[in-house]
Amino acid sequence: MIRIAVIGAKGGVGKSTVVNGIAKVLSARHRVTILDISSSRTLCNIHGIRGSLEDGHDYMIDQGNLKIVSMSSQLSSSFNLSKIKDKYDEIISETDYLIIDYGVHIYDKIVSGEMLAFYGVKSDPTHVIAVSSPQEFVIMSTEKMIESYIELVRNSSDSARGILDFIVINMTREERNFKINSKPVFGMLIIPFYRDLSFNGFWNADIPKEIVNMAKMIEDNVH
Repeated sequence: MIRIAVIGAKGGVGKSTVVNGIAKVLSARHRVTILDISSSRTLCNIHGIRGSLEDGHDYMIDQGNLKIVSMSSQLSSSFNLSKIKDKYDEIISETDYLIIDYGVHIYDKIVSGEMLAFYGVKSDPTHVIAVSSPQEFVIMSTEKMIESYIELVRNSSDSARGILDFIVINMTREERNFKINSKPVFGMLIIPFYRDLSFNGFWNADIPKEIVNMAKMIEDNVH
């Protein structure tokens, strides 16, 4: 199994756009599960998922090779891992790519609970895709979040580790050289501003070619 975490330090930078695009490309040939842990529940709301794994009802839609699962209906300080573990284990046992759509709150109990559930039965590394808008302060915050998230993964289990695969700079309106201190395995990916994505919604637009290429790189190189 390949576990992919899509993170970002600011809302509205396009994390769900990246998750949706990668998942659709990979699901053409593989079993893919999107796990929505974000407080905005963007993908869940788009697809009409009202419940959650924690609630025990209306937590998943199945579109052939692609499943979308809601982890929790709201951020919670009292997340109960035992309530979801059996269903969670069943879901991940039937997937080739687990893609996690995170919000900005990575220290929530839901985040640590999901990691404990995963690394209780698996030892696969977490491949990180960090998404930022072009503003310098957002890029800096995103790089700090990368460090914090990988540390969270590492602390969840003796066998757990995080690998930064991509930093995505999304919605760029001009050509410029972006400076980053992190060293992603596959480098920095620049996605220009696509009017159709912003005004019609990514779920109604073609997947940007940059995201298609990223998904193919993952498929060909991440094992």
